[in-house]
Amino acid sequence: MFSPEDYASIFNARADAYHEAMRRWPDARDAEFTTLFKGIALKTGMHVIDVPSGGGYLARYLPNDISLHHLETSELFARLFKEEAHSGSKHPLSLCELEKLPEPDNSTDLACSLAGLHHIEDKTPLFKELFRVLKPGGVTRIADAHSESATAAFLDGWMGNHNSMGHHGWYLNESTLDTLREIGFTDVTAVNEEYHWVFNSEQEAAAYCKRLFGIDLASTEETEAAIRELLGFDTLENGQVGMRWSLYYLSAYKPV
Repeated sequence: MFSPEDYASIFNARADAYHEAMRRWPDARDAEFTTLFKGIALKTGMHVIDVPSGGGYLARYLPNDISLHHLETSELFARLFKEEAHSGSKHPLSLCELEKLPEPDNSTDLACSLAGLHHIEDKTPLFKELFRVLKPGGVTRIADAHSESATAAFLDGWMGNHNSMGHHGWYLNESTLDTLREIGFTDVTAVNEEYHWVFNSEQEAAAYCKRLFGIDLASTEETEAAIRELLGFDTLENGQVGMRWSLYYLSAYKPV
């Protein structure tokens, strides 16, 4: 077990299983990714950064005519990214420290971070870096679990108890907005978004979660039962199964 947990050490140990889940079920989290861009006009030539970027999953949700720089701290995620030949594309990945992003001052239109920051206790250095690299008028969109959400309770409760590495997250809440304002961001807002991860069956959802979260101390059947009890499933109009999920989506702008 990692104590305290940190993003790089966790995913240097289990990024391969996470990556397998994302590649076997690439559409499962479509709603989570597309919600990240709700209300944002994605324009030709925009420069976007994704930090931490995992295996480069954000690119498929963005237009081809933008510039995307994946920024990642896990060496294993970076290797998996390169093995799929992404490194030769127009959207490269750079291995870096969150406290020192390889971007010039005032260079970025949109800075994104999706579901990776709960592994980082002190987010202030990264937030300061996001402020530095954003252009005046640029926006950062940050999404992760709210500290009082069913998502956070599941991750730190049942899931952590059935993962041999354990799990403890430092989640977003209203104080996160205060931190962003103290750094200098304006128009700081947040909304808790509820949606589904989508699968063909409840068993498929459980198999996905076992890989994504490194659940190695419970069977697929036990994982399925826990998801049903603690999060819930819904039958969707197209006959697929929706696993209930939610994240807290923050928006913050650098003053012009």
